[in-house]
Amino acid sequence: MKLIYTALLLGLSISLSFAQSQLITGTVVNETNNEPLIGVNILLQGTNQGAITDIEGNFRLQVDAKIGILEFSYLGFETKSVNIQGRDYLDIRMNPSNELLDEIVVTALNLKRSQKDLGYSIQELDGKVISEVKSTNFVDDLGGRVAGLVVNQGATGVGSTTKVTIRGESSFSNNNPLFVVDGLPIQNNTNLNFTNEAAAGFQEVDFGNGAMDINQDDIESVSVLKGPGAAALYGTRAANGVILINTKKGTDSDQFKIDFNTSFFVDSPFKLPEFQNRYGQGNSGQFSFVNGLGAGVNDNITYSWGPELDVGNLVPQFDSPVLLENGQAVRGGDVSVHNGANIPATPFVSHPDNLSDFYERGLTSVNNLSFSKGIEKGSYRLSFTDLRSDSYIPGVNLNKQTIAGRFSTDPFEGLNISANINYVRSASDNRPSSGYGSENINYSLVAWGPRSLNTNILRNYWQPGLE
Repeated sequence: MKLIYTALLLGLSISLSFAQSQLITGTVVNETNNEPLIGVNILLQGTNQGAITDIEGNFRLQVDAKIGILEFSYLGFETKSVNIQGRDYLDIRMNPSNELLDEIVVTALNLKRSQKDLGYSIQELDGKVISEVKSTNFVDDLGGRVAGLVVNQGATGVGSTTKVTIRGESSFSNNNPLFVVDGLPIQNNTNLNFTNEAAAGFQEVDFGNGAMDINQDDIESVSVLKGPGAAALYGTRAANGVILINTKKGTDSDQFKIDFNTSFFVDSPFKLPEFQNRYGQGNSGQFSFVNGLGAGVNDNITYSWGPELDVGNLVPQFDSPVLLENGQAVRGGDVSVHNGANIPATPFVSHPDNLSDFYERGLTSVNNLSFSKGIEKGSYRLSFTDLRSDSYIPGVNLNKQTIAGRFSTDPFEGLNISANINYVRSASDNRPSSGYGSENINYSLVAWGPRSLNTNILRNYWQPGLE
């Protein structure tokens, strides 16, 4: 029996160790001359976790566990795959390759040219790489896959803007590259509501940007044109680079083809701050709740400089039970119901997990159905995608349906006629605020949430009878 207990404890410790985030570091150099390689793409296969080497060829990558295969890719060099095998440090040596220099890529205005003939930098991704691990925003899938391209995901969950820059920021205002889908430029600026800079005013709400409506399942290839030289044909709008997207065409076969794929994934906050849990709401060691507007002792502030927690202190609080004349018990914060009745003092205790208790497990499902067929001197493709996502922030969601069609015909040699149809319906029941102020729920709980706050008691936020 003792041996069984030991085995169980060993199994528990192993499972816990794999659940923790691990740091992998290393250096990438040229095999022929030992020179460090700058901007090498590093990707953990099967995930969107990646990194890029710095000016000295060094890299740092945070992974979920020290298992899996890292893929190192660099223009002009052979792609290399390395098994982590529990190692903390990797010394990678890459061999030059001449094959990539003859690669045919899609450039400005969808012109196909040999990469060795170009006088500027360009990198192309296959659509299968992007759609392999899906996300609610297609731009998130570019992270760690293109040298010099930096992707920062939105801070307000599903439907928020993902910021992307190529070769750093060159402006204080707009650093967005231009997105071009099948020759059609897309405005990628963030959509924001009217805001008031005052902390108590209307806060900024992020409604996302144009690129988030691009459907991964309809992408054939992505070409990233870096710098003004690569994107000169698109004018000043392309000063920050261009991301060219070519969508899928119909099959050349006269057989009717049906494709269906589905994805489901779960997300949660990666890292939460560490808090002190010795002192609760209040200031100068004093707190007493009356109405939350200052009628009590420091009850109009949420600092955690109040009385000491978990030492037997009794304090009137927001969730202290108040008994009505009819015998119904309500919260002390339900002031419109108990009409200023006396709020009894209750134990002043800490809630160390109040922030993690607030967040939920995010769930996302993506289903795609497509039809394609080749016809005489042409082809067509139709697809429908349904995305449904519930954020880890309670009440925040995104439902999006996309219908896409592409028709192409070659009536005679030298002439190609194509037409694209795209319809996107995007809806959300709630978009969280992202500005500086009380309307930003993340900011309110992380920066100002008292350590004595029980977030579970706030789930029924209506006062009884006043719904």
